Amino acid sequence: MTGVKVSLHEGQTRAWRSKAKYVAMISGTGSGKSFMGPIWLYREIQKHPDGSFLVVSPTYQMFQRIVLPMTKEFMDKATSGEYRAGERTYYLPTGGRIYFGSADNPFTLEGVHVHAAWMDEAGQMKREAWDVVLRRVGFHNGRVLITTTPYNLGWLKTEFYDKWRAGDKDYDVIQFASTVNPYYPREELERARASLPDWKFRMFYLGEFTKPKGLVYEDFNPQKHIITPFEIPSDWKRIVGVDFGYNNPTAAVWLAINSDGVIYVYREYYERNKLPEESGRDILSLSEGETIDALYCDPSNPAAIEQYRRMGLPAKPADNAVREGIEKVISELKTNSLFVFRGLNNLLDEIENYQWRVYNDSIMDEPVKDYDHAVDALRYAIATHKKRGVIELW
Repeated sequence: MTGVKVSLHEGQTRAWRSKAKYVAMISGTGSGKSFMGPIWLYREIQKHPDGSFLVVSPTYQMFQRIVLPMTKEFMDKATSGEYRAGERTYYLPTGGRIYFGSADNPFTLEGVHVHAAWMDEAGQMKREAWDVVLRRVGFHNGRVLITTTPYNLGWLKTEFYDKWRAGDKDYDVIQFASTVNPYYPREELERARASLPDWKFRMFYLGEFTKPKGLVYEDFNPQKHIITPFEIPSDWKRIVGVDFGYNNPTAAVWLAINSDGVIYVYREYYERNKLPEESGRDILSLSEGETIDALYCDPSNPAAIEQYRRMGLPAKPADNAVREGIEKVISELKTNSLFVFRGLNNLLDEIENYQWRVYNDSIMDEPVKDYDHAVDALRYAIATHKKRGVIELW
């Protein structure tokens, strides 16, 4: 392997010098954050020349267009290795390997223990991808570099940025604006400042976390609505909302309701590639020893509901009026009648990402159908519970 001479600007230098186990460069567009990925990874390769490494992009298209060319160009100069397209693997002359993957289906990243991982534009990735990467570096106690623009207030904010702000030494965040890159035109920054909504400018050009326009559950307040788990009293009513999936995850959320009608979401299930009979067995196992009064399920799959019934689950088709169901959930949030146990990361991530469709900066009256499985399960449970009423339900 040979040396490659590069010049780093201030933001890149701070990331290079960081000793943290998990490092995130959260910065504006065009700031040179992705440029840092192969350079940082090369240093980790020097520590473990015959080891395995992982590079993750949000989609296969972004892998082909951005991540692969950038990584291959640098590694060809630094190592004279060989990329084999059929395997999506770069073979290092020292015996090491760089595996490339995309987060379209996070579980395709499973199967190899790596010494370090680079996640490019991780703010576009689902929480599952972060969980998988942590598992992949866990065996070797490896490091992770994230290079991204914020995009939203999801897991990157709650599971990374907030931990850094709280003083967790394993985490380091380096934030900087687009113009920290000396090659980024300042006039473009000023054009964006003058023409974009403030939240969008701060997020995409300053690298700051702000609340995007059009959040469905903008009334959700993590400081107020996320609570420390406690033992649920045995006399509280319990229901489950279920959203069926296969390539997309099957999602379920467990709700406990006290005598005052206050709802506590205390458990979640979030699994891909599960047939109804498999997810039904999982749900029965998770619920062992507790009584579930009703499972309110996605009504578009009556066969799956019937399969659940045959397994002994009290499955019923849920009310699927989308707008009305969302309004019921919002009402529970506004009246402080809905709380979520800390640690239900898939549900919490979706709640803080779920958006109304925005067209020409105008909010449309329909939610974006993406990354909405757990929030749909929550909506099924609350909407159907409220529609049926306490007397009929119990």
